[in-house]
Amino acid sequence: MGPEYYLERLRGWLKANLLPAAVLVGIILAVGFWFAAPVFHGLLIGFYANFSFWILVLLGIILVVFLFGRGYRRPALVATGAWIALLFFFLIFGGALEQVRFYDSLEAEALEEIPETEGVRFLPLEVAARAAQNRANEPRVALGDFEPLEREPGEPLGYVAPRVPNGGFNVFTYQQQGVSVVNGQGEVETLREPFRYGEGMSLTDNVNWKLIQERFWVTLTDPYYSVDGDETLMLVPYLKYRLSFPVTIPYWAGTFVVHPDGEIEDLTREEIIADERFQNERLYPGELARRAAESLAYQNGIWNAWVTRRDVPQIPDVDNTDNEMPYLLPGGEGPVWFTALEPYGPSNATYTMLYTDAHTGEYSVHKRPLDSALLGPNRSFGFVTNAYPDFQWIRSGPAGETGNVVSLEPRPVVRPEGDENVLYWMLSVTTRDSPGINLTAFVDSRDGAVTGLRSYEEVLAFARGEDVPGATPQDASGAAPGEQPPAPPAPGEGAPEGEISPDDLSDEELIQLLREAADRLETENPAAPPEGEATAP
Repeated sequence: MGPEYYLERLRGWLKANLLPAAVLVGIILAVGFWFAAPVFHGLLIGFYANFSFWILVLLGIILVVFLFGRGYRRPALVATGAWIALLFFFLIFGGALEQVRFYDSLEAEALEEIPETEGVRFLPLEVAARAAQNRANEPRVALGDFEPLEREPGEPLGYVAPRVPNGGFNVFTYQQQGVSVVNGQGEVETLREPFRYGEGMSLTDNVNWKLIQERFWVTLTDPYYSVDGDETLMLVPYLKYRLSFPVTIPYWAGTFVVHPDGEIEDLTREEIIADERFQNERLYPGELARRAAESLAYQNGIWNAWVTRRDVPQIPDVDNTDNEMPYLLPGGEGPVWFTALEPYGPSNATYTMLYTDAHTGEYSVHKRPLDSALLGPNRSFGFVTNAYPDFQWIRSGPAGETGNVVSLEPRPVVRPEGDENVLYWMLSVTTRDSPGINLTAFVDSRDGAVTGLRSYEEVLAFARGEDVPGATPQDASGAAPGEQPPAPPAPGEGAPEGEISPDDLSDEELIQLLREAADRLETENPAAPPEGEATAP
């Protein structure tokens, strides 16, 4: 029996079993794709997020093939050239068109004055991370990204970070061990309930892998957490895309709620906004709030955004921090995403402020008149440094970096003063590796006057608009209006409260500080040579 015999038998078997075999292969492929779908998600979601472009590509191919099939060679070539030119137009201007259409979808309310904030975020991100790291004593666990966390009404915002598996082997065998919570005063609490699907876990146990299997045609945003007592829930908002001719724009479509035991709730935007568990909590993705701020540059069209630059704002890159805008702030009716925007170019002024309701996603904008722009966040660092010249600020020079004091993360605080709401930038002054705050400086965005406060209670009272005893604004020289600059402490005196204490320094930093002080004394007061000795030539 030759090969022809076996081929004939195979044809007969396929003829009799073609349909069942096709169904079986289809099931195997479908199950395999479902299981491995996250591997292809990044590529395919890129096509879906720009489906209008690919529809144009497909229509162009159909038109050209149709014309060639009918023998219309010249029209087919003309159509090919025109379609290629159109596609190049999309490649060049597609991103800008998306920004224009996104701005058109905002429907932002215009605000006549700056809204008052209802609280503060006392700790900057870096200080909260240090405090939590100082309490992390489990070798198999590391801390993931820190996210702002709302606490009880009236309390400052805190932070929460996942406790993820640490190390190459643990990511395959260990679960996310709950979360680490840093409250508004820097106190750390560890909630150890493990997550069945969590962050930092590999392959099928990773929460992103599981959620992509649940809903493939969405873009997941960064996870964050809702902590109510001992119950910890992971929230993962997701984005879909809608046509806004001729491009597509993202929108918040819903949120996954992941329970520690592996239960996953898929709630639409309307369902989670109405959910009593998350009343007045942050729900709207910060990614969209930042994109909305970026789209303001295109409010007068692409030509203006790229060429004439009339009324074009930009988001500043904030110095001395990894925490970029928008900042989550406590507002009167719930948290808001706040973005301060500067004019395009080298200016450090703030003239546009975008507020995004962090619960519902509604937008509002406050624009300053041209003659009353306010100081921007990066400009506030210089005013704090000048107000406290005796601090050993970190500086870089030809001999390397000196000092160990730094001011961190200018956060906006809107303080009621009479009939006006005044924007202050609140900076935390601390040492390089300290898990605490030595001084909180409020910089008046109108004139740069600096008010330094020492205690947590004073900071809260000042932010509420109360009169704080001893809270006297200082100008850039460090003096109150009409006064002389404060003198540095006399030798032998302890450092005033709010300044840097030797207890906050490491041995190396203390030695470096003493060396710098000795060098300054030697330069300013050179010692006379002992009697009987000659001076060096």
